[in-house]
Amino acid sequence: MGQVAVSDPREAEVPVRRLIYCSQATHDIAPEELVALLELARASNERAGLRGMLLYCSQSFLQLLEGESAALDATYARITADDRHTNLRLLLDAEVSAPLFPDWTMGFEHVDDEELAEEVEGFTAATDYPLVNPDLITNAGVAQTLLGLYAKNRVR
Repeated sequence: MGQVAVSDPREAEVPVRRLIYCSQATHDIAPEELVALLELARASNERAGLRGMLLYCSQSFLQLLEGESAALDATYARITADDRHTNLRLLLDAEVSAPLFPDWTMGFEHVDDEELAEEVEGFTAATDYPLVNPDLITNAGVAQTLLGLYAKNRVR
């Protein structure tokens, strides 16, 4: 009998794609609305096999999403069409070797101005829409580092 070819398990892995974007909320989002948004995002991400982290501060969002490419495209299309935010800026769209948040459907942190001032050089409480400000979130590396800092030791 011939030998059965064993494929490399890495070939069966689905590539992980990562998106990071920031945006400005069109209004100050109440805590109840944030909770509802988070619950909806977690359920939607679970169905789509997506993972990620969302920060909200002073009417601005910073979000990292990871997963399969088609699911990310569909989710990002819904995000861009959502009228609760504007001034959307895509910071990163890349394939990565491993997810940053493999166990999270959506991590979340509502950051206050004082806490953000400790984490981001140059931030003051007077900064408008800090997570979408290109002077503070200058590139994807800064965004990813900030998301990682808030994700560390948070409840999943």
